[in-house]
Amino acid sequence: MKKLFTFVVCVLLALSPLMAQGGQEKAAPAKAAEPAKQAEVAKTYEPDLSKKVELRFNLAYGNKSRTMTYNQNTPLKMIDGSVVTAGMLKPVWSYIEGLSNSTFRDVGIQDAKSSAMIQTESTSGFTSANIYGGDNISTQFMAYGAEGKFQAINELIDKGYMPNFKKYLEENPNIKASITAFDGNIYYIPYVAEVGQLGRVFAVRGGWITKLLDAENAAYDTKEYKTYVKPYFVGDKTRQGSYGGTVTPMEGVSITKKTTENIVQIMNDLPVKNGKTIAEALVSYIKRNYDYEKPSELYYGPKAAYDMDEYVALFRAIKANPSYLTDGKADVVWPYFSRQSNFRPEVLRMATWYNGLRVNGSDSYSSTWFIDKDGTLQYSYAEPEMYEFLSIMSDWYAEGFFYTDMFDLSNKANHRTALFGTDKSDKPKYGFQTYDFIASSTADSLSSEITVILPPVAPVNGVWQYYMDNSRVIKPDGWGLSAASTQEETERACYVMDYFFSDEGHVVQNYGPLMNIESLDGYTGPDGLKYPLYKPWVQEAANKYSRGDLSVLQRDWLGSLMAIGYGKEIGFEYQYTSKRGFDAWKLLKSSTTLIPTYAGDGPKGENDNYYTLIPPAFSFTPRQNEILRTQTSFGDDVQETLFNVIRYKTLGNAPAGAFVPQSYEELMSYFNSLGLETYEGIYQASYEAMKAGL
Repeated sequence: MKKLFTFVVCVLLALSPLMAQGGQEKAAPAKAAEPAKQAEVAKTYEPDLSKKVELRFNLAYGNKSRTMTYNQNTPLKMIDGSVVTAGMLKPVWSYIEGLSNSTFRDVGIQDAKSSAMIQTESTSGFTSANIYGGDNISTQFMAYGAEGKFQAINELIDKGYMPNFKKYLEENPNIKASITAFDGNIYYIPYVAEVGQLGRVFAVRGGWITKLLDAENAAYDTKEYKTYVKPYFVGDKTRQGSYGGTVTPMEGVSITKKTTENIVQIMNDLPVKNGKTIAEALVSYIKRNYDYEKPSELYYGPKAAYDMDEYVALFRAIKANPSYLTDGKADVVWPYFSRQSNFRPEVLRMATWYNGLRVNGSDSYSSTWFIDKDGTLQYSYAEPEMYEFLSIMSDWYAEGFFYTDMFDLSNKANHRTALFGTDKSDKPKYGFQTYDFIASSTADSLSSEITVILPPVAPVNGVWQYYMDNSRVIKPDGWGLSAASTQEETERACYVMDYFFSDEGHVVQNYGPLMNIESLDGYTGPDGLKYPLYKPWVQEAANKYSRGDLSVLQRDWLGSLMAIGYGKEIGFEYQYTSKRGFDAWKLLKSSTTLIPTYAGDGPKGENDNYYTLIPPAFSFTPRQNEILRTQTSFGDDVQETLFNVIRYKTLGNAPAGAFVPQSYEELMSYFNSLGLETYEGIYQASYEAMKAGL
């Protein structure tokens, strides 16, 4: 099985102040001035702001709503009565523009992806803008920075600019180490999420579980059901004894599986398969194998102890009972979906709960590396466990577990809104589970039916345990300063970029316009810390403009929380979390569920490096970059190929021209044709150089 970089154990040395504070770099909002006086606090150094300077920005996120320009069709009426319309700067950026006596000009293509933007701008030497930014962009910043296209942030700091960011790096040496290029310079300022906090979770319709498994005389559906998924935990992988026979969901509580029965096999052997026989088989199996008061407790609550075969059984019971579960409102339901189609790689993380494969070394879909037990860098997509997993997921797809629209990247819809948030509409659509963040997935404005369950128990790193392979990290996102900027532009850009690490800037970027804040220390989070408190208008505006999603309101309407260079804190998220969301935090934090961390702690097993997060990006020399460009071809087609296996292998219905590897050997042949050996070698060399530089 694979393991994530030992590297970060080196890169991040020891637990930094960031981790010691529970994963947040706070700018001491409790000590900041009242909102009306914040402009005075922000000026921690005194650049010459007497002359208005134009700054050009090119920020690319592949989403026209997520830029600094307001691109909504509906005008936004602010709390002070002012109105923002399409084409204007969003309120946060308009405020900073005035604060810095600048003219901000958004020169980016509003829906451009960062990769396309970088490729285009590199041809002209990054001369069309002063500040460039985007997601999954840090490797490019380091590469082009070393070529002289972006200014070295550390050199600007040495000249006296960016005092707030300087202080931030001094307090967080782990972050400094992880963003330093091979030549010793820093070419971008990263977006740092709430390091040390749990990321995505299993958000589900909890009521469906109890309705399926606990109800007496249930009117289950009787339409014929066809099975494709095969049992996994059988043979030498059967749960018994120390191998998953007994697990501990929380300290002091042990759950024991009594027999070696496999519910997927039991269902496959049913002479008649429909919603009634499948659900009844599952209920009977749970009663024979576990000592729960109610069958639903296998999945729902603090004593959950299901494995992936048992989760397949639940998905089958859900898929086979659409009419029963929706009170006749739907004849199809979808057990699993991603929030958006571009989030479909979350599916690949499920490999961890089957064969223990670590697919993503960090919270980024491009982070497909891990360090094995021998300390060697490995490409997770090329592992035999990956192809085994893709084949299982193809059976899932054939059985109708996945919402099919989520695999179409041209579909820009919010599937979570459609499948969790349309129950009361004339044409409701129903999904059971997504893998996403607590606050937004359990928002009352979305649905009052959504709750969170523990992850499956699985042989992770060879040890049966509860593990969630997603935590908040140093992101490969952020922004850098073009070397083509004049001295005047450079000084003003430094002021703007540094502003987000000042007391006020930290508040503005995390919570939005100061006019929306009641007080800077009025909200006490469940962690006991004080955070800025919103005025009621903020949630009212979210309900009006963004279907109650406060995160969307901030990013897409107000302009805060964008993936620029800043340190994010969790107080914003706490403040719009529902009671069910807080129940979810309590459930997970009181459980034995582990997450990957920069410290890399976890039960010893097959790989001592298993739980360690990798850094946000790798830095390559010009020669290494040239080799990657000319001798390897690992682009978007790679992931498309993996999803082709999921969609078409089992059903055999691939459209003309779609490449569907029919075996692991065929997949490896494809990777080898892309230059896998060279690709791994270059990354390994970069990894070794980073370790040597510490």
